[in-house]
Amino acid sequence: MRVVSLGFALPNQSVDNHSIANAPSLFEYDACFIDPRAVSRQIEEIVAGTSEHRTADAAPVLAGASGAFHYGLAELLQQRRQELVRLLDRGGLVVLLGYPNVPHPSVSALPGADRYTILPGAPGVLYRPPQLLAGAGSGVRPVDPTHPFSVYIDDLAGKLRYQAHWDVAQVPEFDSVGTVIARSHGGAAVAVEFRVGPGRVVFVPPPATEPRGETRRALTAAVLESITRSLEGSDGEEAPAWSQSYGLPGLAEARERVEAAESAFAETESRLVEARAALADVARFQGLLWRQGPYGFAPLVRDAFRALGFSVTPDLQQPAELKDGDEIALLEVDASAHTVKEQSYLKLQRRIEEEFLRSGVRRKGVIAVNGKRRVDPKNRAEPYSKTLTNACESFGYALITGDSLFTLTTYALEDAEAETLAEIRQTILNAEGVLVVEERDEAVADADDEAEPEAAEEEPAAVPTDEPPAPVEAAVAGASEDGGSGEGG
Repeated sequence: MRVVSLGFALPNQSVDNHSIANAPSLFEYDACFIDPRAVSRQIEEIVAGTSEHRTADAAPVLAGASGAFHYGLAELLQQRRQELVRLLDRGGLVVLLGYPNVPHPSVSALPGADRYTILPGAPGVLYRPPQLLAGAGSGVRPVDPTHPFSVYIDDLAGKLRYQAHWDVAQVPEFDSVGTVIARSHGGAAVAVEFRVGPGRVVFVPPPATEPRGETRRALTAAVLESITRSLEGSDGEEAPAWSQSYGLPGLAEARERVEAAESAFAETESRLVEARAALADVARFQGLLWRQGPYGFAPLVRDAFRALGFSVTPDLQQPAELKDGDEIALLEVDASAHTVKEQSYLKLQRRIEEEFLRSGVRRKGVIAVNGKRRVDPKNRAEPYSKTLTNACESFGYALITGDSLFTLTTYALEDAEAETLAEIRQTILNAEGVLVVEERDEAVADADDEAEPEAAEEEPAAVPTDEPPAPVEAAVAGASEDGGSGEGG
């Protein structure tokens, strides 16, 4: 087995390591391993002239057309593509580290050139959006443990970080040309194999960090074993249907075992998917304590207010409003790893003024914030600014922290009575400044339950209030005068 690697050193005697410029003809090998990011870097170095690249016979590679004493970059890219076509036509294998595509408009002699210009594809397959998409994540798991490249996925578990994923639904008749090898924990196809004529093109996630020493040797071993199994397991030709009629001792029993195992695996995988979905649904509100952004913290805030009984639009493209019967409050959300400033107040104030000019009704305002989001809520100092606190108090807007909203949501999920939830909603709408949320001390609550069980049943576990909390009962204390605690006020 002979392997050539472009742009990524695989230290092994069976591998020839080259750049895109100085590699011999690629069709002379059984497999080609490519780092597309390195190929892009080499292309731009040739265009900019910042690094010298020469062909296998020492001719310099330069931008523009070929000349008497140099080789043109556009011609080199077209040559490499034709070499890979020939490699695949003879049943060869092309393996690539999966990165999103990027254009190379600086290759003026080859309009439309991009990172994957040299890579042939199956009919209908595009190495760009909407099929190949940018993405990032470290969770990668093999779909089929018998696939040759599951060796690469398994051996390097925890050391891979996908940089791109495939939307296989955008690939015409994907099942006839492609196979998903591995998915992320979120279900994205991050390792995919395509059949290109008799050959195959395989995309796998790259290592999370630049491998060195023993780590690179382990990666090389995993790559070569996967390539070897892939080349040995198939010559690119499927068995004819009639071959199944020729029996072998134990063949029927083996097929039955596979079918039973596949059925059991499918059932187990289905239960696992359902269990993961249930876990994610239950645990998602923990994100109120640490998430940020329009697709992280903001939708959780809407869901939390919805759990409290507010009517809130699920469309994140629409400005958020909290509706409780005939009452409507405008909602703004902000989160930061640092102190939350007054931007959310300014946006809310602008919306309220625009609404007043349009309808003649001055709405209430609610601001949900998650400052110092990477710090335990118990230890957050100045999660929101004094300016923001003063503005909310002066204009009668409610300011509620993510941890306070988490406490109220927890109470709502414990099947709180409708009357109590209605009182909570009214307290939020009527709050001016930081909303205080009381949570009873568990030790005191247990003692009260033993002494006065009837009274304990009437007392809610967590309620918002406009009054400062009692020293013993409040686990979520009021904000200090400078707005520093972020847990009430």
